[in-house]
Amino acid sequence: MPLSRRVGLAVAIAGSAVASTVLPFTAHAESTVLYVDNAANCSDKGTGTQAQPFCTIQAAADVVEPGQTVDIVPNRYFFGQVTVKRSGQPGKPIVFRGGITISWPNTFVNAEGQGSADAHAFVLDGVHDVTVSGLNLNAPQEAVLVKDSTRISVDRTSITGGQSSTAPQESPNIRVTGTSANVTVSRSRIGASPVAGVAIDAGVTGAVVTTNYIAGTDGRGLLVTDAPGTVIVGNTFNHNCDGADLELAGNSAGATVENNILTKQHGCPTNATAVPLVVSAGSVQGTKVDYNTVVPLSQASASYSWGGTSYATPGEFRATGQGAHDNAVAPRLANGYTPIAAEGLTDAADPTAPGLLDTDLLGNEPVDHPNIANTAPTGYRDRGAVELQDWMRVSVRGVPYSQEGRPLNAQFTVDYSAGWTPGSAKLDFGDGSPSLTIEPGHQFIDHDYPAPGSYTATLTGTSLTGPSRTDTAQVTIAPVPEIRTQFWWSRDDQSRAQITVRPASVSPWPIARHIVDFGDGTAPAVSEGPSSTASITHEYGVGGSYTITSTVVDNHGRTASQTQTAGVPGPQAGVPFTGYFGGPTSHNGLFDNGTWALSYHKTDWRPNSVWGFGNPGDIPVVGNWDYTCQCQHAIYRPSTAAFDLSRTDGSISHVPFGNPGDLPAVGSWDRNGHDQVGIYRPSTAEFWVRHDDGSYTPLHFGNPGDVPIVGDWDGVHHSQFGVFRPAANPWEPNLFIFRHDDGSYSTVTYGNQGDLPVVGDWSGTGRTSYGIFRPANHQFTLNNSYAGRADNVYTIYNNYN
Repeated sequence: MPLSRRVGLAVAIAGSAVASTVLPFTAHAESTVLYVDNAANCSDKGTGTQAQPFCTIQAAADVVEPGQTVDIVPNRYFFGQVTVKRSGQPGKPIVFRGGITISWPNTFVNAEGQGSADAHAFVLDGVHDVTVSGLNLNAPQEAVLVKDSTRISVDRTSITGGQSSTAPQESPNIRVTGTSANVTVSRSRIGASPVAGVAIDAGVTGAVVTTNYIAGTDGRGLLVTDAPGTVIVGNTFNHNCDGADLELAGNSAGATVENNILTKQHGCPTNATAVPLVVSAGSVQGTKVDYNTVVPLSQASASYSWGGTSYATPGEFRATGQGAHDNAVAPRLANGYTPIAAEGLTDAADPTAPGLLDTDLLGNEPVDHPNIANTAPTGYRDRGAVELQDWMRVSVRGVPYSQEGRPLNAQFTVDYSAGWTPGSAKLDFGDGSPSLTIEPGHQFIDHDYPAPGSYTATLTGTSLTGPSRTDTAQVTIAPVPEIRTQFWWSRDDQSRAQITVRPASVSPWPIARHIVDFGDGTAPAVSEGPSSTASITHEYGVGGSYTITSTVVDNHGRTASQTQTAGVPGPQAGVPFTGYFGGPTSHNGLFDNGTWALSYHKTDWRPNSVWGFGNPGDIPVVGNWDYTCQCQHAIYRPSTAAFDLSRTDGSISHVPFGNPGDLPAVGSWDRNGHDQVGIYRPSTAEFWVRHDDGSYTPLHFGNPGDVPIVGDWDGVHHSQFGVFRPAANPWEPNLFIFRHDDGSYSTVTYGNQGDLPVVGDWSGTGRTSYGIFRPANHQFTLNNSYAGRADNVYTIYNNYN
């Protein structure tokens, strides 16, 4: 049914701006708006532009003109009292406006602890046509003091005050005093005062207190003293335990008290005896009390005090000729002020009462509950400060959800609560496809869009009685990505020239086929259908370097290919080498037919670096040729008795030395910051050292058949000779023999027959240790006795995948 709204008390409300909802902080034309923001670029000496706002509210209050709005930035604290000294004009009020989020003010003005125990947050003394809205106010005295002022509106505020231990006396949260007239307090949350939430003092006329939540005071909720003609409509009084929720004292005749909820059942102590509604003998004349819900703490408590006589129930109170529609329905108030549907509260107020606003405490418009009869002859309004809303809710959220086989898909999260009179809900995907009927509850819905683009999905819920709710979600569907392919290959059986290729292709459409060409001239391997991503194993006839090509095909005919080069070792395990390639310790690797595979970690893992240098039959050599902190690689070719040294500038130095069949022995013979080459002749057990000037020095050491080793056995920062004597029988150990600078030597047994020697500083002690490489299982075992740690045992292979 249509709502018949009546603003009422036109004189009291005209020019007060309470008949329109206060909006959050927004930008306006520079000529009508002054900005306040205590950010770094503010200035109280400027003109309050948006580019350079005032730092304090007081600075704006000192210069504001009629019709101007002072926009105060939200989510910020401002400290100190604001004294309004300037007035607006009828129809052109001065407006102080903060921000409102989730129905409550989030701009804070705090006068507590600012050097004055009697400070207020806002003082309006001797001014007219001023509105204060959207502010969260706190002060040691009255947070808002209105004195000798006219056409003042305090709207959509949250107010606490008058309870500081340093204040000279206890005070209400809002006081309207002196000769003030036509002052409206509306849609505000007021509480926590030892005296009263709102006090209307003697001499005030035409005051309106409407649509407020007044709760938690230690004294009265609203105290009107010697102020005739006050309108008190549509408020919720709750938890005002030690005094009346609403008291008309002295001579406050001609008041209107309608559509209020007054209850003490929410949190008051059991011994609380205060009467919810008190009207003094001098205030009875011409006062109207009706359409209120009045609930004392207990049935034994009085609900009304009328002219000095107590009445326990609304039924008894009707004997006074008042309260014809009053009741004592227990108001179930979620969070203290939001009602739950109930006969006697919902659609049970007088829609023609003076002072009613178009929206409630939370900014909601009135709604007619379809299942509860309207009490008033015409129209519908709820009692209290909050209008009950149909709890039908719709919510939709959407995200692109591209997945294999469905690249244009989106997923929606949908919530639908049916509300008072269940109707239906439809989800329109915004692409011209048929809408989907949504059942009540929470669910996930997939939808495939026809093409890339931006779409707005709309969820609409419709009640059988007419109210509807909508929510939208925008999703952007990206273009279909290209098909991509990649693969990994590995040698699972290290004893064979065999690899396994593992395709890992990605396509927005289903993959139909993988084709793998192993690069050795054999027919490509083809796998079809859903299992086309399975691993494929291939064995080469001989080790070598092969180019593998993997091609993927999706069910839309699109293809993609990737190639990789695989170094597949032959049957030999490789020749170990050792050197410093960066870091504090030596590194190991394997040389195989001209391919170097270096491991940095000394753990079971594939080599970290692989490069090519040399030919089959060469012997790997590592040394510091170029006065650097790191070694360079080289090879010794026994067939031609020559070294090829790789230099840091990319050149190769060819150094002939020795005879065919000799073995390389490299070290710092001249002790001048780099290494020199040398050879060991196994047939005669002789070392031959070549110096930088081209001369050479021989040294006999070891026995024929020994293998040369070179290291810093004593930690003296230069090279010393040694030999490795392989075990002659399986039950015998290998023998390491180390020659020292004084000509003496020491020995150690380590490893078994078939092992190859490696020497290096494995743990950063500055002293060369020893170890072995076992070709049978590609295992290094490095002795760490010099560092007092267990031997390091790990496996690497001379392939690099």
